[in-house]
Order: sequence, then C-alpha cells, then structure tokens
Amino acid sequence: MKAKLYCEMCGLPIEGRPHRVMIEGTEMVLCERCYRSVRARAVPTEAPKKKKKEVKKEKPKKKVVEYEIVEDYAKRVREAREKLGMSREELGMKVGAGENIIKRIELGRLEPDMELAKKLEKVLGIKLIRKVEYEEGGEVPKPPSGGLTLGDIVVIRKD
Repeated sequence: MKAKLYCEMCGLPIEGRPHRVMIEGTEMVLCERCYRSVRARAVPTEAPKKKKKEVKKEKPKKKVVEYEIVEDYAKRVREAREKLGMSREELGMKVGAGENIIKRIELGRLEPDMELAKKLEKVLGIKLIRKVEYEEGGEVPKPPSGGLTLGDIVVIRKD
C-alpha cells in the first residue's frame, strides 16, 4: 500500500504526480494546481538518488602478544628455592626484594610484577611468565580456571 502524499502548500491529497520544487530555499512537495501557481518563482529539484551502500573492508586483525604470570607461581618459587637450598632471605637478596616479599609470593598472597618475575626466573631457573597471543578486536582469552572472581582479588582483614 502506497502512502498518500499531501501538498505542502494547500494541504490537499496529491492526485497524480507530485512536484518537488525549491521555494525561497525550502524544498516542498506540491500538487499540480499549486505547482502551476508558483511555477515562475519555483526551481524544480530532482528526486534524491539512491546512495550505494559502501562495503566496509574488514581490517586485518592484528595479533597482540601479552605476557602474564603463571597461576601456580607460588608453588614453583617455593619448590625451586628449597631445591637450591636457599633461604627466603638469600633469595630476596639475589633478586633485590625483601624476605617478606618472597614469603608473600610463596604463600600466593602477592603476585610478582614482571620485573621481579624475570629476576626469579633467572635466579631459580624456572618459568614464571607465559606468553598469551590473541587477535586485536577479538575477545581476550580467559585463563583455564574460568577467570578472576571478586574473591580472588579481595583480601579481607580480621583486625
């Protein structure tokens, strides 16, 4: 069903072909009768042309490489330190961290930053950093455990 057009000058339904004209800078749709009366001062306009849809090319996805600390870092650090027969204090001195920092890392309460993890890897001869690759624009892969929860992040103190 075709929508009925109305003359923008007189308001009556348009019978036949509508006329698109510019009158004093305004584009109007007129009936035949109104068009005849304003023809001298009206400039006919063309019906708008249909625009072609632009096909957007997909940008090639860029591979992003990130590094993260392995999940069982605490166990690896403790076992490697004990295997080498070092105390927490000795390990702390070799990597430039305090004994308390090493203790917290071994207990899993503190995740080492990349710089400290690299030093621990070098001194202990273990792997603590893993490479994660994903395509930019896609979803970031989640760790196999299902990801972090609020409980993983929040530390509740009992005073």
